[in-house]
Amino acid sequence: MAATLGTLLIAEPGCRLVSALKPWLLHQGYKVKAVEDMKGLLRTLQCENVRVLVLDVCLAESMDYEAISIIKGLCRNLPIIVTTESNNPEQESSIRQKGIFYYHVRSFGVEELVLAITNAMTRHP
Repeated sequence: MAATLGTLLIAEPGCRLVSALKPWLLHQGYKVKAVEDMKGLLRTLQCENVRVLVLDVCLAESMDYEAISIIKGLCRNLPIIVTTESNNPEQESSIRQKGIFYYHVRSFGVEELVLAITNAMTRHP
């Protein structure tokens, strides 16, 4: 296994994405941390050096997308990848205006998300 390259934080209710990605991420040398709510997300951002955040749109929606602005206030240069179950152009536009790194529709496949994570880790050491 490779040396640890950085922490990837996955914030989603139910942590389904973590179980799908964790073997690949660990094999690549990434440390993976998972949280299920905004409280855990904000606490983790304050206590750990997170290199990339994968955020389920449900958590962002719970605060009318202001969660992204709050996260950016805490960690200005943190790449945020927002994941969603369905393609919604209005939602995507609102979220992209917040300055996220990538917007991922899960039905497009996990390979696309893996590529986005790899790009975010590479561009933001």
